[in-house]
Amino acid sequence: MYGLILDSMADCIKKMYGDKIWHSIVGSNDISNTFTTHKVYDEQLIPMIANSTEELTGVPVNLIMEEAGKHFIVYIDNIRNDRIIKVLGRTFRDFLNGLDCMHEFYRFSFADIHPPSFHISKEDVNGLELHYRSRRTFTGFMYYVKGLIRAIAEKFYSVDVAIHITQHGFTGDVMLAVYRLDYPNDLHIVFQNLVTEKRQFRLNRKLIFPSKLFFEQFPFHVVFDERLQILTTGHGLNIICHGLNGKRLNETFFMTRPLGYDLTWDNVLIHRNNVFELTSVKSTARINKNASQRFDRSLTHFIKLRGQMLYVEEWDFVIFLATFVMDDLDKMYEMGVYVNDLTFHDLSRDMVLHGLQQTTEYKLALDLEQGKNSRLEEIIQTLENEQQVTDNLLYSMIPKEIASSLRKGNTSVSLCEKYEDVTVLFSDVVNFAHICHHIEPHEIMKTLNKMVKVFDILCKTFNTYKVETVADGFMCISGAPTYDENHTKVMADMAIEMLTGIKTVLVPKSRESIKIRIGLHCGGVVAGLVGHKIPRYCLFGDTVNIASKLEAAGKAERIQISQCCKDKLVTYGNYVIQEKDDVGIKGSRSIKTYWLNGKALILQ
Repeated sequence: MYGLILDSMADCIKKMYGDKIWHSIVGSNDISNTFTTHKVYDEQLIPMIANSTEELTGVPVNLIMEEAGKHFIVYIDNIRNDRIIKVLGRTFRDFLNGLDCMHEFYRFSFADIHPPSFHISKEDVNGLELHYRSRRTFTGFMYYVKGLIRAIAEKFYSVDVAIHITQHGFTGDVMLAVYRLDYPNDLHIVFQNLVTEKRQFRLNRKLIFPSKLFFEQFPFHVVFDERLQILTTGHGLNIICHGLNGKRLNETFFMTRPLGYDLTWDNVLIHRNNVFELTSVKSTARINKNASQRFDRSLTHFIKLRGQMLYVEEWDFVIFLATFVMDDLDKMYEMGVYVNDLTFHDLSRDMVLHGLQQTTEYKLALDLEQGKNSRLEEIIQTLENEQQVTDNLLYSMIPKEIASSLRKGNTSVSLCEKYEDVTVLFSDVVNFAHICHHIEPHEIMKTLNKMVKVFDILCKTFNTYKVETVADGFMCISGAPTYDENHTKVMADMAIEMLTGIKTVLVPKSRESIKIRIGLHCGGVVAGLVGHKIPRYCLFGDTVNIASKLEAAGKAERIQISQCCKDKLVTYGNYVIQEKDDVGIKGSRSIKTYWLNGKALILQ
């Protein structure tokens, strides 16, 4: 799968569903954000992208692929790569008959392309049937082709065509589909009349063309009958492959185009408008001239012929008007084929002599382009990595939801929000000033770092948000900015784990565990960003003050909770709660408080 298809599909998704959906697809599938047009990628990327788009948007895969097919025409028009489509046929009917030729053109730019195969049947004045075959097994490509053909009909031929898939399935590893194309096809009658007139003209004038003269013009032709028995071959083919006369065509050659069909008489007649490509079953003799002017032979090369199947009604034979396909002069010499074996009239000689030079120049230019694209991909990847580092730093300062709103242009004032029910936790280190008096400054920083690291891990585990860390003080919240109906339970569980986790943090000289005290309270708060240069996410309200007071009035290795916290935790039934004295708030007011002593084991 070339990056051209992937890049056009990415462009389609961005335009139809937005950059946010595309970035979600990239993140969920761990794929590249950009694609190089001439680079080969995994075949499974298209199904992966289509299925992810369906999950995120709810749009069926078939419609997504059809829209992607339509958009491909817009995409190649934007990059000026639509020239072959513009000149492929004078009419829409001619275009469909020459659809295989389009992929032959793209082979010069995309050497490893695996093109599908098309042919027409059941043509009438109301439309025709188009048969599609491909080795790609993702059924979404059937709808991709449907959108592609409709877009070409509208853009280049101003034809309004209705397309229906009448049959689809698999033959071995080849996917096939039959499309019914309904559109005004009056040119079908014109073409049939023209064929009849030409035939009648030949009969009336008794035009006779000697077969010998005709065959000399095609040195690599093959004539065969209904049983596929080879009757005669061109002199050029005889030089490199002797003794073909009398053999069956399907025993000496296998058909690589049209794709997915057996080499039979009926298939040859049905696909006369298609390009045929035959490859010899057995390799031919390699000829190397040694010092004694003798030839040694080793079977290494295969003959490849490409051309048109011409049915001669008067003989009831088919002539394969083929040209010898070779892209390497060394192989050509080794097979014993020379330039003078090729014909003048079909420019075979020019294609060999000039084509190789142009191919070399094109390959060099393509290598340079791919080198630039690879460097660009590296730069983009580095930029994305740096962007990720920046995002992680930003999300450590303010919540991800708030950061996303700021990027959309919202002001910090507009992001101020009231939360009716959350749980706030405060903690600090007991006798922190005494500990600092007996250890070095760098040891203080080291100890605090270990403590905060433990708390950060717990915040991530319980999906709570750390509001701030000031010296030995720690504050976090559950229920905001992301709502959680079990916020009190989550905060209580985290507080219990904090008492366990802090035991791993030791005072440097005494080697005793750090002791902390914790306060919990639930209620309403107002949250928002404060500051412009270095904005901080802050909480305000009575709930914050009470939680801070409960922590300050607490004891080492104890969790002090308020009445409202206790009422919520009781509903869960597995918390050990101990009643204690009231705690005074602001001198004149006091509230009922409790010790949270952990969780009880519940036996089933």
